[in-house]
Amino acid sequence: MNLVYYEIVEDCIEATNVYDAYLSIIIDEKFINYLGLLGKLVYYKDFDKPYFSVIVRGRYTIKGVQNDDKLRILLPDSAGVEDLETIKKYVNGYKN
Repeated sequence: MNLVYYEIVEDCIEATNVYDAYLSIIIDEKFINYLGLLGKLVYYKDFDKPYFSVIVRGRYTIKGVQNDDKLRILLPDSAGVEDLETIKKYVNGYKN
């Protein structure tokens, strides 16, 4: 299992329906590319801390930093937990 638990984020300025997903693995480039298969991957490799986001239009955005163990998931205000379950299932299907 890769996704351990979610934590709601209450002070995010980007959106109001936001969760942090904590992982049992460290995010590497292979995992970032795996997540990128979900939608549009934007990956800034040349930053001091490489940053990425995966945009699944109309459903959610996943953001994170390479070499971290946390993802930030931004959902539309009207979204339920279905998309979180979809993301969890996908993340847990990742094989190193």
